[in-house]
Amino acid sequence: MRFLKKKAKIKMTQGPLVSVIVPLYNHEKYIAQAIQSVVSQTYQSWELIIIDDGSSDLSVKKARTYTDRRIHLYGQENQGAHHAINRGLSMAEGEYLAILNSDDKYEPERLSKMVAYMQEHQKTEFACTYLTVINENGKRLGIKEGWKNMEPWLVPHPELSLKDPTDFKANLIMGNFIATTSNFFIRRELYEKIGGMRGLRFAHDWDYALRAAETAECAILEEPLLQYRIHSSNTISSDRRWMLFEIAWVWAANLKRFYQNVLKADDTEEIDIIKIAESLHLQGNDKVLWMILIFMEAEKAKGTENPEERLLEDTELRNKFLRYVKGGTE
Repeated sequence: MRFLKKKAKIKMTQGPLVSVIVPLYNHEKYIAQAIQSVVSQTYQSWELIIIDDGSSDLSVKKARTYTDRRIHLYGQENQGAHHAINRGLSMAEGEYLAILNSDDKYEPERLSKMVAYMQEHQKTEFACTYLTVINENGKRLGIKEGWKNMEPWLVPHPELSLKDPTDFKANLIMGNFIATTSNFFIRRELYEKIGGMRGLRFAHDWDYALRAAETAECAILEEPLLQYRIHSSNTISSDRRWMLFEIAWVWAANLKRFYQNVLKADDTEEIDIIKIAESLHLQGNDKVLWMILIFMEAEKAKGTENPEERLLEDTELRNKFLRYVKGGTE
């Protein structure tokens, strides 16, 4: 494991410390912009922990040009974004924890506005914002207003679904409107309660947000305080079959978290099956969802704890499920 720069203890005097974690992998074109967007924050009580996940380009060289003592750079063999994020989170010292992917950018007032909101709303443990979608050259393509627009997929009967103009958790069950880990801003207490990311390649952000929403009070600031970059080398474009499997996995693993506080019908103690059925758009992979659910139940009967995680750790087992995914690349 390569060690790049020693992390020194920093004393902050201008408000609670925010730890920003950057998982870096082969983004030499964008990493300087990401780092500069943190350095240029109006809120200056931060530390920036960059975990290089085995980059083979000039990403590390460009990151090293920043000498601010609040920036700490480490390296590891390539293990995936979730692992890099978890390593960074384990090293963080801040009262608040945030993530910035190495191809995205914060708006200058993001940290100041997030900290101010969290300080005013002490019960909120997880927050995100609207975001500006940009392309590889930084051209603005539009504003994503949470669950109100730019949905990743549409359901045929939204009036029968969980779709709701104000309900954060109900809309999160339907799809990942948060869009990216770069949009996370959480209290340390939440991280200590639920831990880090699970070993998903594409959907670790959605899975984490659902785990957080099970118990945490969540909020979205209705202002675009993040620039989220879409380009040809986004991870999500690399293996559609695996991505579709992970969508089914996320629902199979997390729906149970909301049986009591979201999925009940309004006037009874019963689960509203219609809302669930109309909210899950599996893009033809209903069979895969049921395969995962049956597998989980069978493993639970044998005493396996968190059986869904076996599908993330056991490649041979996961490949048996991947064969049934429709709509992916061969």
